[in-house]
Amino acid sequence: MKKKMLVSVIVMAGLLLSFAARAMELKMALVAPDGSTWAKVMEQWNQELSQKTAGRLKLKIYAGGVLGDERDVIRKMQIGQVQMAGFTGLGLGTINPAVRVLELPMLFNSYQEADAVTKKIQPKLEQGFEQKGFVLLGWAETGFVNIFSNKPIATRENMDGMKMWMWEGDPLVKALYDRFGIVPIPLALPDVLTSLSTNLIDAVYAPPLGAIALQWFTKTKYITDLKLADSTGGILMTKQALLSIPEQDRNIFVEEAKKYAKILMERTRADNEKSYAALTKAGVTTVKVPADEVEQIRKTSQEVWKDLVGKLYSQEILNETIAAVTNIRK
Repeated sequence: MKKKMLVSVIVMAGLLLSFAARAMELKMALVAPDGSTWAKVMEQWNQELSQKTAGRLKLKIYAGGVLGDERDVIRKMQIGQVQMAGFTGLGLGTINPAVRVLELPMLFNSYQEADAVTKKIQPKLEQGFEQKGFVLLGWAETGFVNIFSNKPIATRENMDGMKMWMWEGDPLVKALYDRFGIVPIPLALPDVLTSLSTNLIDAVYAPPLGAIALQWFTKTKYITDLKLADSTGGILMTKQALLSIPEQDRNIFVEEAKKYAKILMERTRADNEKSYAALTKAGVTTVKVPADEVEQIRKTSQEVWKDLVGKLYSQEILNETIAAVTNIRK
């Protein structure tokens, strides 16, 4: 009898230990589809994270917007249904509007300039997320944005009558379109491909890698050779979710997050550059913008910077951003 009891106790202890050692699964949402650079790098992070925590910590990745648009994901994070997500600038800006200063049109000429500015104002921006109950695990990017269209766009006049997509609820793009006299067609991200197919819209904006990943390039004929803005991004987690990770694994998790955010940015930039050649090979025609037109677009864009002061960011942050760009160009 005593032997049976001992066996039962050992079995029960084994079950309890097994339960305790079971992996903690963190749900992560991505708008980027399966097979994209974002999804691949996050899966690599998941594998290394599981290895370094002896299987105690894992990511459950929901790619392709299956958990909804970015605003849907934010709501799910706030009620604990999702613990973390990879966001574009729109998602980041929904939580902390000041971050959109990094996506102002015609602000940066290179990734070096974008990096210098981000480093300069990063502490203030990260503090803004913390005040809202989120932690920015790492910066990322989707890359410099171009216009993809079914009619060639080389001048502002070419956009007259163009049915231009706008990501629904994006105040920065709305301000830009207002300045250029463009009437937008607001749509959620998942609706864009269908809308291109049915001619509801005939022009979109995206980094080349994004246009390929989302298959938008298959429904457009031209890409305008003008880098409008550097589309930023990042990996966000709720504070509550981060603190729920046992301390021994939390430090590993944060270190790995920073590491893979850096890897993601490097690969995204490299893949974006390769994407231009891939688009040409696929039959998408590059449209050159005349130098004088570029200068006029730059001047109008600078008015957009001013329009958004007090709406998305402060005058102080805008001044710091412009000063950082000026300094690196010197």
